[in-house]
Amino acid sequence: MGDVSGCANDEKLRQLVQSIRSGLLIPMKAQGGKTPTEITPSPRSGVEDSIEDLKSQNIEPISRSSQSQLRHSCLERDSNRCLATGQYSHNHAHPQNAITTHLKAAHIIPFTLGSFKASDSEAVDRHTTIWVNLRRYFPVLRSMSFTSEQINSEKNALMLDSQIHREFSQFRLIFEATGVAHQYRIKTFPDTTTGPIRDLPKNRLVKFRVHKGSWELPDPKLLEIHACIGNFLHMSGQAEIIDKVLRNFEDCGGLAPSGSTNIEDILAASSLSLLASNTNDIPDSQKSLEKQRPIEKQERLRAKFLDAENKPWGY
Repeated sequence: MGDVSGCANDEKLRQLVQSIRSGLLIPMKAQGGKTPTEITPSPRSGVEDSIEDLKSQNIEPISRSSQSQLRHSCLERDSNRCLATGQYSHNHAHPQNAITTHLKAAHIIPFTLGSFKASDSEAVDRHTTIWVNLRRYFPVLRSMSFTSEQINSEKNALMLDSQIHREFSQFRLIFEATGVAHQYRIKTFPDTTTGPIRDLPKNRLVKFRVHKGSWELPDPKLLEIHACIGNFLHMSGQAEIIDKVLRNFEDCGGLAPSGSTNIEDILAASSLSLLASNTNDIPDSQKSLEKQRPIEKQERLRAKFLDAENKPWGY
């Protein structure tokens, strides 16, 4: 709210929103695919100092070399079972006649947010900017002293069926706290793939516990961040928009060298472009879209977003 109120005009507000989308939401959802590397600078005061401060900590990139150990630890802790469905790993010890599946170690804070080339200054800048945004809007990460170096830790991972893993990584399935320690209610959304979720508990309740070893359970604070982002993406309509951005970016193989690929045009359907108080302030790409809509729908959309004071995401 402070960042929103600190924006002097609509253009600064649009810049703030785009900086959050390109420097937080898209990287969280991309999961290793091709993504636009350009992050819109945040207009908020002091952000450059925060970036330089974090950069001075010389955070080291993580590698996949420790993935095998992480998987082993989580399998032991979770008794070779999916924490969402309870099904056993097909490739590990399990009771006779048990329902089995293929399990993957799912990161809560994505692995890609800790993997970068330390020798590449642009990659370091991108990594640092993303984490400044993360720590800004989820300050619990600061109080936990959680950095990208801890992404490959047991508290940031849980064993999931491979298809459930995909829904979780795309924020189409989240674990919401119930008030009981390490008990969660699994929440899905209209765009969640139906096949993988048919084996979830009917009441959608699961309880995590350490079955073997002394490994940490998935951290409730990290799961809360994941759930918050999942709810936000769907409440704001950003999930569908970002999926479209990533699909278009994958299809074209990256940004055109000529600069003709315009990410802002891809996002023209966003509610953000309706923040303008009159059509003269609306970008040409949005005007074109407006002309294609029935007049009644245009008015409803305009009323919806213009009446939402200090609510740049339109809910």
